[in-house]
Amino acid sequence: MVYGWVVNELPKWIVYGTWALINIVLFIYQFYNFSTLPRYFYTRILVREALAFARGPAIIINFNIIIILLPVCRNLISLLRGTGTCMPRTVKRILDKNLTFHKAVAWMIIAASAMHIMGHYYNYERIAASVRLNRLNNVEGVRLLLQGTVRLELLPANVPLNPIAVCLVTAAGFTGHVITLALFLMVTSSLEFIRRSYFEIFWYTHHLFVIFLLGLAFHQYQQLLPFQLNAENVTDELPHFPSNCSLKSLDSCDPPMFNAAPPQSWTFMFAGLLIYIIERVVRFVRSLQRVVIIKVVQHPSKTIEIQMKKRGFTTEAGQYVFINVPSVALFEWHPFTLTSSPEEDYFSVHIRIVGDWTQELSRQLGDGRNAFQQSWELPIVAIDGPFGTASEDVFEHDVGMLVGAGIGVTPFASILKSVFYKLTSEKKISLKKVYFYWICPEPQSFEWFADMLSSVEGQLTAKGMSDFLDIHIYLSRGWKDKDAFAVYLHEGEERDAITGLQARTHYGRPDWSKIFDEISVSHSNTDVGVFFCGPPVLSHNLHDKCNEYTGRSDGNRASFLYNKENF
Repeated sequence: MVYGWVVNELPKWIVYGTWALINIVLFIYQFYNFSTLPRYFYTRILVREALAFARGPAIIINFNIIIILLPVCRNLISLLRGTGTCMPRTVKRILDKNLTFHKAVAWMIIAASAMHIMGHYYNYERIAASVRLNRLNNVEGVRLLLQGTVRLELLPANVPLNPIAVCLVTAAGFTGHVITLALFLMVTSSLEFIRRSYFEIFWYTHHLFVIFLLGLAFHQYQQLLPFQLNAENVTDELPHFPSNCSLKSLDSCDPPMFNAAPPQSWTFMFAGLLIYIIERVVRFVRSLQRVVIIKVVQHPSKTIEIQMKKRGFTTEAGQYVFINVPSVALFEWHPFTLTSSPEEDYFSVHIRIVGDWTQELSRQLGDGRNAFQQSWELPIVAIDGPFGTASEDVFEHDVGMLVGAGIGVTPFASILKSVFYKLTSEKKISLKKVYFYWICPEPQSFEWFADMLSSVEGQLTAKGMSDFLDIHIYLSRGWKDKDAFAVYLHEGEERDAITGLQARTHYGRPDWSKIFDEISVSHSNTDVGVFFCGPPVLSHNLHDKCNEYTGRSDGNRASFLYNKENF
């Protein structure tokens, strides 16, 4: 169990731990500076401890802005993954968690923003109260600070000073509210049930990151954060040590001189934003390349297959693309796994018709028509990709365990086809055995994929390689009395009554403990690559089993390396 955690979890937590440690160190460094440095002495008198609580999270926001866009630079991730033997397998598995890290960085920005906002709300209240009630003007340094750097002249003279007025008429206050609103909309629309059920809402609101970054760049435009120039350096021509001079009149000390800190946020975001802009330019140029639809196949269970060609388009098994159909939705790009193998002279995707976008696409592709459609009648399609995924690494293992749930089986269509082509062409591969598990909720879910599985299974059997691929299909629910009767009638036949495969369909859910134990014993001292695509609940279960059955103390057992598809 411990060894399994080291294999599957430790590299990830080293990355997360390093990132968290950097955030903690930056917060402590900034908090300490604003709590103790003499240059901020008079500012602390004005706003008290809220100054450090507002500025500490600010540097966390700036740091995470550098890296928030990098995990979604898919070309960069694919480039790093595609460096072949130069890139260790452990690093590739970390790169496959790019979207998880993107979400973690986003939550760090949210937490830091909440603390930053509360601190500055208190700061604005303190500034307004200090001026309105004239409580601190007896401290000469504070009076000069207020007159010189807080920019009270921005407020109309006949308007009573209050925190809301101070907050909304300043660039920092106005942009702060704008970027907070943009952040709130991006976060709420990214929740799992909204992203899956209302993808368009997620897609459009997530592009508010442009407003967020612009607001952040201009957040310090007016330079409202004052600091004392002559507070610390004894070589200053006019030194003013506030800890002593604040208790004296200006006749006894030289007057404090103040300046405002220059904007910094734009410098932090520059590097990450530059990489992201290059990424978007590459994707835009690539999406302009012409795509030819050569065939559209209507499968059962409301599934369509689109076969396409594009000049210079090369793929690896298990990769995915983004598809845009301007006549359906001009700005929407949807991810789909490639179901064709690299050895085929076209690339294809299988799309299940489950929403408005897919329904309109199906209609434009001729769904329901009996007449043949000419190519010029088909909609224009733009393709961005392909992009690398965890499934690419299946050929680096001696044993592969592929687990798909429902429509999550699509990444493995490409892999199983590619396995067959590599074996029949006698191309040398490391992969010696493949276990394929498919869990479906209803019999109809098998229909569109069964033909391909049957073809691969039959051809491997004809080549004398039937032991290479071990297929296990589980029907978790949805069967009826007539289905049970059909199974009974065909009990003695060679092929399964539900799928038409030689492999029999199992009814119910897999016993993962038994499965992992059997594979572990059969492949002792072997690295087994476990590749999963499907719902999070099953993912957590498989992940735990990989940790549990890796490096067990009861003899020489296999090591299970867990990999999950992320789009």
